[in-house]
Amino acid sequence: MIGDDNLFFLTTSAIRDLAESLREIPDLVDELAITRTGQARTGRRSDYRMHRKAGEQPLPYNPAAAQIADHMHATLVGWVRLVCEQRGLSYNGSTATAGLARWLESNIIAFAMTEGVEAAPEEIARAVRAATSIISPPTPSVDIDPSKVRQARTHRLNASGIATLAKELGGDYRTLTVRRIQTLRDAGKIRPVPGPWAPDWPEMFVVGEVLDQHLAHPRRSRLGAGRSAGDARIRKAAAL
Repeated sequence: MIGDDNLFFLTTSAIRDLAESLREIPDLVDELAITRTGQARTGRRSDYRMHRKAGEQPLPYNPAAAQIADHMHATLVGWVRLVCEQRGLSYNGSTATAGLARWLESNIIAFAMTEGVEAAPEEIARAVRAATSIISPPTPSVDIDPSKVRQARTHRLNASGIATLAKELGGDYRTLTVRRIQTLRDAGKIRPVPGPWAPDWPEMFVVGEVLDQHLAHPRRSRLGAGRSAGDARIRKAAAL
């Protein structure tokens, strides 16, 4: 425990890690929903359709993703219940998984002051890792001709084409999805190539620009602001 009066059952580092895990969950829930309905960004639904036997029907959902999502929900429900019971709080958030995570993060100080919370950081982090692993499973390493990569960087492709290329490149590019490309575009980090294009044509981007901006702006950087605010709350509470 830390703090002058031994108020906390977690170290400052553990509280910070716990808050970061909780902040990741809402986005993970959205992507798990896509994965569990067979529309995973890994492209497995189309792979299954190509290899299944005649007369077989594709699964309507991914059972592994559904199990992970259910486990994450149950984990958060258990911790919310413990915090409310021990700290005398009333739960006023959404009963959805994302709502549970947001409530725990906004009540992180009460969470850290709850007896028996020592296992929470690792248990919740483990649930986050499980979700991440099924959303973005590691791809097998492949030998790619560097000259072809250099040539590909000059090409103009739509978001779907770039995401497919990124999957083949693997490594840090594995998380460059259509959704990620749209996020970079909305943030002004990349710009579509000027047309003229037909009204129903997808936007085109220079591949190299998208690859570079994806690496220059890691997804986890969004946690920085939340981490600073969380640290300030922890320091304030410890000083009481």
